[in-house]
Amino acid sequence: MSNKRGAPQGGNRKKRNKTYHCAKEASGSKGKNAFNLLPGMKGVLVACTRGRESRAVKEALEVLNEYADTLYPDSKEQEAEDEEEDIEASIAKEVAEMKGSKEKKRFANITTGTDCLAFIRATDPVEPVELIHYMLTDLNEKQLKKTRYISRYLPIQKTCQSNLSDIENVGKELFPSYFDQKDNEGNLLTKKFAIVCRVRNCNKLSTKDVINLLAATVPKGHKVDLENPDYTIIVEVCQVKRNHEDERKGITRPFFHYRQYV
Repeated sequence: MSNKRGAPQGGNRKKRNKTYHCAKEASGSKGKNAFNLLPGMKGVLVACTRGRESRAVKEALEVLNEYADTLYPDSKEQEAEDEEEDIEASIAKEVAEMKGSKEKKRFANITTGTDCLAFIRATDPVEPVELIHYMLTDLNEKQLKKTRYISRYLPIQKTCQSNLSDIENVGKELFPSYFDQKDNEGNLLTKKFAIVCRVRNCNKLSTKDVINLLAATVPKGHKVDLENPDYTIIVEVCQVKRNHEDERKGITRPFFHYRQYV
């Protein structure tokens, strides 16, 4: 009998394992699993099937761009070309547009580091609430289903740090345009509202604290109605490793009518 081992085979196996663990560690810090959300962003939070986040992102980008093309047509199509523009100037303009295309990108995937959640950042002139309301209305009226892995779209008007002070400040910034509306005689138009809050892996905040805070932040003269609200205030709080936290807030209308989509 021989005590010799298959050195080349064992050596290769050991080397492969080491490479695998290094790659896994790297992806957890800066790769697709990293938390890259920053305060001040707007966009669409997409809930999707576990393990299918990348496919859901692809679907989301396709459908959002489809509807955004209708709501926000490319301004370049509306601009008349200068017929007297010489070739050199035309080439310089094209190069400048190519360099700036990244910054002007209408939508971009921002990794959340959270299973089943993707965040699609939007840039001006896209307004998340307007876009999602328009899209869900069309999907509902035509009974369309354009995606396979996405279960919910949530319009996010602004992100901020997960603390009550920042959340309150965002509420004070966003609420007036919805709750300060008046009729022709200057009387306040009373609105009914509901607050939906989801807190994931964050022991600093409770759902009750966030709801009570925002309910108190809504200007006076309006009523809570959980069954048939004019507006639904959506708050999503999540926390991932290394204490990165983010709070996303949006206001949508009418939320419950499109429950099968959102």
